Amino acid sequence: MESHVQVLKFGGTSVGSGERIRRVAEIIARARRGPDEAFPVVVVSAMAKVTDQLLRIAHLTINGDDEARARAVEALRYRHFEAAEQAVLQRQARRLLRRDLETAFAGLDRAIDALQNAAHNTAATDLTMGAVAVASYGERLSVLLVAAAAREMGIEAAPVREEVIITAMPRMDVSHSASQVIGADPLSEETRANVQRLVSPLIERGIVPIMAGFIGRTADGMITTLGRNGSDYSASVIGAALDCVEVSIYSDVDGVLTADPRLVMNARLLTRLTYAEAARLSWFGAKVLHPRTLIPIAQRHIPVRVRNTFNPHARGTLVGPDSRQPSGAAAITVRRHLALITVESTDLFGAPENAGQVFALAARAGAAPVAICSSSGQHLSFVVEEQAAASVVTLLQHEMKTLGAHSQPEWRVKSRRGLAACACIGSGFTVDPMSPARAITALARERIPLITQGASELGITLIVGDRDSERALRCLHRDLIAPVIPLVRHSRTVQEKRRDIAVMKP
Repeated sequence: MESHVQVLKFGGTSVGSGERIRRVAEIIARARRGPDEAFPVVVVSAMAKVTDQLLRIAHLTINGDDEARARAVEALRYRHFEAAEQAVLQRQARRLLRRDLETAFAGLDRAIDALQNAAHNTAATDLTMGAVAVASYGERLSVLLVAAAAREMGIEAAPVREEVIITAMPRMDVSHSASQVIGADPLSEETRANVQRLVSPLIERGIVPIMAGFIGRTADGMITTLGRNGSDYSASVIGAALDCVEVSIYSDVDGVLTADPRLVMNARLLTRLTYAEAARLSWFGAKVLHPRTLIPIAQRHIPVRVRNTFNPHARGTLVGPDSRQPSGAAAITVRRHLALITVESTDLFGAPENAGQVFALAARAGAAPVAICSSSGQHLSFVVEEQAAASVVTLLQHEMKTLGAHSQPEWRVKSRRGLAACACIGSGFTVDPMSPARAITALARERIPLITQGASELGITLIVGDRDSERALRCLHRDLIAPVIPLVRHSRTVQEKRRDIAVMKP
């Protein structure tokens, strides 16, 4: 398909007001007119916090609070019409935009009415899918605003009003509450065909498509989403379907930094990361990229660039295929509120097949291991989200006791809460044998107890107490990436001060 296009994705903060939407339109216009730029295809999120507002509207609808719901819908209308006033200055264009917004809000009213009717049905699935239909209107409204602002900049642009991404049915069970956003998996071939139908004709005519992130639909027309914060993921799904040359993720930061700048004052911008490094950073808590964003494009070797809407001339961070040169420690990140699960056997020789059973049981409890710390024939320890620890321990204790009754060895299951994982990430981190030693020494120097650790060729994971995690992050960043250089103040010696005093005396 098209190989001369780029995908520009703008997040909620980037389109958070009419003034910001004009800034986004300027970036689109620059990309469209740039002689060295690929043709832009645009994916946008809902305005910041709008999805939360829509989910609240869905919740109020289900609970029958009509008065509060009406106020919430009116506040949403006011915000979008106010943004329209700021984003589009030409009178005729603004009048057309208002008409389009009115049509979209009429659709939202119909979705609310359908959800209200479904509220009499006790099936949680019907309520959840009704709430998803309501939540989808944030992006539907956003594409109208961005397309109108781009046209005012002299760019031929059109909102794509249909859902572009085709998904499977979302997996739901009775544990999912009403108004919860449930993600569905995109279907690559079906999405590629839909992109060919909806998007390619616009590109061929030189019209910039403005598409909604986050939302999709099933083959039979049911509205779905890609889950919370799924707009980045949807941009990469569309980029893969177009075989684009690059996906740019615009947010409110200059790119990926070596650490969270709110915790580390001298965090540095990373100009380049590998797919594996970026995925690991995301897994261990970095918020710049959605964890699934890289899945559709890594296998096609399509790079993704993280850029700042408010500093568009900065080149940001490029995430791409593995580089030939190992990077050493590229970044330090922390994932908090974890628990360590340890399964021990009294059998001195153990049974290696038991590890698979442990992880299968953890999966049944809905807990994917955040990190595997250590294992042997006699024990296995791994880290899970703290909120899942109790259910994992209960299930393991029951099942491993049953297993022990049949195979003799007795299994003990223990948990330790209040932990965090500090991940030192870099494609060549463990190539240098001194790097892990320096990391552990950095913690020891600050008297931060190390609970346990795990390692891979992409770095080392150090499990520490949650209350020590921020201090651990700072000291690891200082010792492995960016030493803090104290300011040097030139002060006079004691002898010089005494000499000056003597000179001043009469």
